[in-house]
Amino acid sequence: MAFWLPIFLIFLGQAAYAQTQRYVLTGQVTDGTSSVGIPGVVVKIQNTKFAAATNSNGKYSLSADLAPGTYQVVFSSIGYRAQQKNTQFGAKSELVLNGELETENIGLDEVIVTGTSQGTTRKQMGSYVSTVKGDDLNKAPSGNVLSSLQGKTPGAQISQNSGDPAGGMSVRLRGVSSINSSSEPLYIIDGVIVNNSTTRVTNTSANYDGGSNSGNPVGQNGNFVGSVGQNRMVDINPNDIDRIEVLNGAAAAAIYGSRANSGVVQIFTKRGLSGTPVVSFSTGFTLSKLRKQIEVNQSPTKFGGGVDVFTQDIIQTVGNPGVLLTDKTPVTRYNYQDYIFRTGTGTDNAVSLSGGTDNTKFYASAGYFSNDGIIKNTNFKRYNFRANLDQKIADWIKLTAGFTYTHSDAHEKPDGNSFFSPMNSVTIIGNFHDIFTRDALGNLKSVGERGRVNPVSVIEDIKQRQFTNRVIANTSLKMNPVKNLTIDYTMGVDNTTQNGTTLIPPYAYNVSTGFYGGGATLDAGLNGYSSAANATTTMFNNELNFTYDSKLAEGLLSTTQLGGSFQYQKDLYALLNGRGLAPFIETVNGAATPLQNMDRRSEFTISGAYLQQNFKYRDHLFVTGAVRVDQSSVFGKDQRTQTYFKGNVSYVLSSAEYWKNLGVSGWWNAFKLRAAYGESGNLTGIGAYERFNVYNANPLLGKVSFTSNPTLANTNVRPERQRELEVGTDMAFFGNRLGLTFSWYNKRVSDLLIPVVIAPTQGYSSLLNNNGSLENKGVELMLSGVPVDGENFKWNTTFIFNRNRNKAVGTGGLRLISTNPGAPVAIIDGVPTGVFYGTFFARNADGSLLTNAAGIPLLERGTQNSATSFTPQRDANGMPTGTPLRKVIGDPNPDYTLSFVNDFTFKKLSLHVQLDAVQGGDVWNADWRTRQGVGNGKVAEQEQMGLLPRGYIAGVYATEEWRIDDGSFVKLREVSLSYNVGKFKFFKDLTINLSGRNLISWDNYKGYDPEVNAGGQSTLLRNIDFGAVPIPRTFSLGLRVKF
Repeated sequence: MAFWLPIFLIFLGQAAYAQTQRYVLTGQVTDGTSSVGIPGVVVKIQNTKFAAATNSNGKYSLSADLAPGTYQVVFSSIGYRAQQKNTQFGAKSELVLNGELETENIGLDEVIVTGTSQGTTRKQMGSYVSTVKGDDLNKAPSGNVLSSLQGKTPGAQISQNSGDPAGGMSVRLRGVSSINSSSEPLYIIDGVIVNNSTTRVTNTSANYDGGSNSGNPVGQNGNFVGSVGQNRMVDINPNDIDRIEVLNGAAAAAIYGSRANSGVVQIFTKRGLSGTPVVSFSTGFTLSKLRKQIEVNQSPTKFGGGVDVFTQDIIQTVGNPGVLLTDKTPVTRYNYQDYIFRTGTGTDNAVSLSGGTDNTKFYASAGYFSNDGIIKNTNFKRYNFRANLDQKIADWIKLTAGFTYTHSDAHEKPDGNSFFSPMNSVTIIGNFHDIFTRDALGNLKSVGERGRVNPVSVIEDIKQRQFTNRVIANTSLKMNPVKNLTIDYTMGVDNTTQNGTTLIPPYAYNVSTGFYGGGATLDAGLNGYSSAANATTTMFNNELNFTYDSKLAEGLLSTTQLGGSFQYQKDLYALLNGRGLAPFIETVNGAATPLQNMDRRSEFTISGAYLQQNFKYRDHLFVTGAVRVDQSSVFGKDQRTQTYFKGNVSYVLSSAEYWKNLGVSGWWNAFKLRAAYGESGNLTGIGAYERFNVYNANPLLGKVSFTSNPTLANTNVRPERQRELEVGTDMAFFGNRLGLTFSWYNKRVSDLLIPVVIAPTQGYSSLLNNNGSLENKGVELMLSGVPVDGENFKWNTTFIFNRNRNKAVGTGGLRLISTNPGAPVAIIDGVPTGVFYGTFFARNADGSLLTNAAGIPLLERGTQNSATSFTPQRDANGMPTGTPLRKVIGDPNPDYTLSFVNDFTFKKLSLHVQLDAVQGGDVWNADWRTRQGVGNGKVAEQEQMGLLPRGYIAGVYATEEWRIDDGSFVKLREVSLSYNVGKFKFFKDLTINLSGRNLISWDNYKGYDPEVNAGGQSTLLRNIDFGAVPIPRTFSLGLRVKF
């Protein structure tokens, strides 16, 4: 408890304030271009504890107890260049001081919070931290915070995994940072570490066999099954967000220690401003449509018998394998996409009340969001309530508190990695069945194909529903007991409870036990399935920080920070399921055959302390060093303590005296050089009890038995460690109308957590060990400018370029991970992680495909020398011979990503346009290949109509290269047109907005959308197209008013 003893400083006498006088400083801060008051500007008396914020009209009032003298008053706000004014505090107790701020593209004076409560200005940082304002997130509203963040921050690859109403998102900051654990960043809301997991409580199998992997709950293993369901950031209302800070680099994130390997995303919610209470209301109506349909087979015939005969005729043979079906049967072709897709509608409504006095400020809001999916009978509804309070208890102590409650309700359908999802049910069956045909009892008929489901049955009969209740709460105290000392204490909790049910009633989906095994949820008996699951995650954290500012010499300032934290997390997961349902029975209790149930519980703690020292020399040279020490219950007993270091230097040449004498300051307004080194860790790959040999209790013949986990305990296991070097520059030109930010980074993640195969004689099959490393090298470039800045017309533009190169080092050779859609994902030393590794076509010397006499491409064969080396072989006729060869056939990692954002303002009319681009990044298009095999696709049509040789698809079907597709695209991500009416009758402000998202995609992809991933948030399974719902095109009409 000695760590907490410095709290006694709170009770030190107020002698520090002797011989002072009470002053009241008032004024208004306006925009230098429009002369309109700027709300939320921080007005601070430098080197004191006294500060205030402007109200909604840009006005402020600041009380301060100061000794008479000259002080520097600083006005600062996001997106503006800070203004400093020397002010004489003398005999008069009331002073008036106005400020006028000019916009700034690179924001060197912007305050950034990087794990220390005090925060720091951007000019002091050696690593780059991007900031996105809440208003920019809602120009083309999506209802999902991460979706709105796409394309707005350098170094981030943000992709939407599916077009479900609450479709999951994936975020990668500077590439993949792990193999066996998460590469998602750490999320923090108002100082509270929050949950962003994807935990399945519906369709818990997430695949066809209903099994589990590596001891994880069913469908929870992101590396092998993937999960495209909701992730919990969907619970956050974007309307409540003031700004988001994205910490890409290890130096910026190092202060978070063992949880920051993949970067940090900090979200700050809106808070009240002093002044008359302001009521804000927004409402919007949304339409969602399928952006494009897949072309389907229109051939008037099919090979083989009629529609009731066993089909998938394209890949089948009769008798011996060398004889293909050649007889044709007339059929009627259907486009099943018309039966499952619809135009979805939605609404987004939010109301807030904010205001207060100098001592008490408040913000309260409520929201309702509803989104009907483009798949029939799917929707997502979210109800939000938030309250924030800022209370000045005394001149030296301030209390802040926040509370958020979210309730959501989702009607879902089986998603990716499932043969009975709506998408797969229509795209991987022959399109010649009348799927609305019913038998004499009124039951839908089967589609007559093995392992396939009638699409209408999926839409009408399969029921999945999920409820989520979530509370996020935080309380903070900021104290200034003596001069130059600030003490901050924050306590926060995030509690999420999900409840889900799945019902598959008995109907004729015609599953063959010889095809994909039948499985737990779909079985040959066709007798129905029911499940009920719940998951609860509780995250608790508290932090205590001390900051001491001092002046060491003229022009040399010091800031010393000491802090500590304690974090606790508990996860509960339970599943009941069974099959064999009588008519009208839907609950698990009514199931005739109980299936394996689950009851999993885990908890862990992590505590840490840090010391950070910052020196500032004449406001242009900044040097920072820090060390953090962590201990966690998940670390091996021999690795219980982990230490992380960081250091950075920032040199702002444009703030130095000599810069003014160079004659360039008139047009070269800002020039900063920076460098940073940082270390951070990743404990997500270590299970709560990985350091123990775990035994699972299971029933056996009416008694309890214990089975051991297949993984042997490792007392030496430690978190993965990232070390990163970053160098860069920030510049501004031509009156701050052109800004440039450039970063180069080299990060290496060592001590990768990888299961190692061990001898079965030890009683275990694997050992989780630290082995190998990952390398990521890349560049980030952001150009921002104001090409036109007229009285009536203004044009702002931002261009972002990201390039990352990744490879595995020392991981022990080829590691092949086979996924449910048959995607052979591999880890190979010296190549990017998660590449597609498989068989490929033979080629002639000129690179053209080698074909047989019929013109069908042939599989390459020969001798496999190593994972990346092989020797092709030819027989006397020049045909491939030997064993099938394998190589890297595709890479899901993009060559680079681009964003181009333009904002035009003409008087009261505003136009926002955002283009996002991805170059490279192959997609494993399992759906396209299967469509051809079942006779649904356009290649099948060509073969049936004689435009391709008979047996073409049968000949190339098994070659894995045939499934690789081009994932490059340029997408019109956002377009928004707004008109600000201004004051209108009893409204203080009125704005009308028309917007669209994902409107156009320029690509060569053979599926719905190259932006897809049936692997969900999985680290390794990227760009897999297997049954995922495509991202819809949306249109929204909205209204925003203030009272």
